[in-house]
Amino acid sequence: MTVSLISSLALMGLSMSFVRFLSSETDTKKNKGSSLLNPFFVMVSGFLASFVLYMFAEPLATFGFKDPAATYFVKAGSLLILVNVIESISLFYFRVFRQIEKKFSYFTLFETFGKLLFILIFLKMGYGLLGVITATLMVQGLIFSITLITIISQIGFVIPRFTYIREYLQFSLPLTPNALIRWVTESSDRYMVTYFLGLGSVGVYSAACSIGNLIQLFVSPLQLILFPELSKLFDQNRMDEVRIYMSHSLRYFLIIAIPAVFGLSALAKPLLGVLTTQDFISGWFVIPIIAFAGLMAGIFQIFVNTMFLIKETRPATYINIVAAVSNVLINLILIPSVGIIGAAISTLVSYFLMAMFCVRTSLKHFKLDFFYLDIAKSILSSMAMYFFVSSFAISGILELFEAVGAGTFIYLVVMFLIGGFTNHEMSLIKRYLFKSEASPNSK
Repeated sequence: MTVSLISSLALMGLSMSFVRFLSSETDTKKNKGSSLLNPFFVMVSGFLASFVLYMFAEPLATFGFKDPAATYFVKAGSLLILVNVIESISLFYFRVFRQIEKKFSYFTLFETFGKLLFILIFLKMGYGLLGVITATLMVQGLIFSITLITIISQIGFVIPRFTYIREYLQFSLPLTPNALIRWVTESSDRYMVTYFLGLGSVGVYSAACSIGNLIQLFVSPLQLILFPELSKLFDQNRMDEVRIYMSHSLRYFLIIAIPAVFGLSALAKPLLGVLTTQDFISGWFVIPIIAFAGLMAGIFQIFVNTMFLIKETRPATYINIVAAVSNVLINLILIPSVGIIGAAISTLVSYFLMAMFCVRTSLKHFKLDFFYLDIAKSILSSMAMYFFVSSFAISGILELFEAVGAGTFIYLVVMFLIGGFTNHEMSLIKRYLFKSEASPNSK
């Protein structure tokens, strides 16, 4: 978590400026210069951040982690910052130039399963935490090398020019504190639970949060494609299309996320029972709260695009500050009195404030359609699914998958019966579910 925080600060928000300014750029010369400028620039900042963490490894281990023996691991882990930032910014190239379906997806899958494979190998060999760090460095370093070679093969090698860096930094620097502020909102509760309740409680809380936060996975691929496209449309002054894209993105996210929240709530206890041990089941009541917080976070992610489009990034920082302050204050009040459920409530309140303030700010610039009737139908279908799934007796992974499949089927059927899908959506569902190619003789 410490490495992720420092890595975000070292990026200085340049990843977002990379997407915002180059998604609609037609100047090939500028594209080439900026495509190599950003990795070069964050390489310098990443190296400096890694060096600082390395130099302060001992006091951080002693006073931050309360374990002087962790100094060795902090020094080894400091290299992760440099690798994190250069790999992250190089992957954004494929997002900007719409190579998501193949290259971006392949690199992301390779990173996920590559880390998992090598971490398991090194752990099996007895290398412990050092093996985890080594595996991560190997995989991310390899991905950066391959992406750099790929980028150069596509655009050729050019000496990075700093002509545009001032413009990019004016956009991105106000976003830099957001990394620290969002870290307070998203992660500081773990430290506070540790302080007030101990490591055992934070283990239970973190396990429940990991499941509840699955909701945010539904907005990640949407945002991955949405922001570059919105930037292009906005710069071309196609405002009606911007409004349509954002409105329908919100609708699609909600009709997927709402049943996911209900489903995770219904399966909270079985999920912890199957995926963890009996020691963790006591935290099942955290999952519904965190899942609903994830839905609020997804709404925020969609509407915050407005501030990036109009290049007014300060309001986003102010919204994050309000959320972070409220998160800390509520944690201080609730964790000592009601335990980990207080930390979950604090997270929910913080994301709710972020979503509401962001929606209000966005609506000053774009009047969106909220599709209230479709959302109501989704909630009704999700309730039917919830009561159906809750009746399942789940004792193993097979029964868990059966419950998920049955719940999904019930949700889709009820949505169909009450008209929750448009005619166009129904035609798409039929096309992909019942597609059959006509034989040459039938033509």
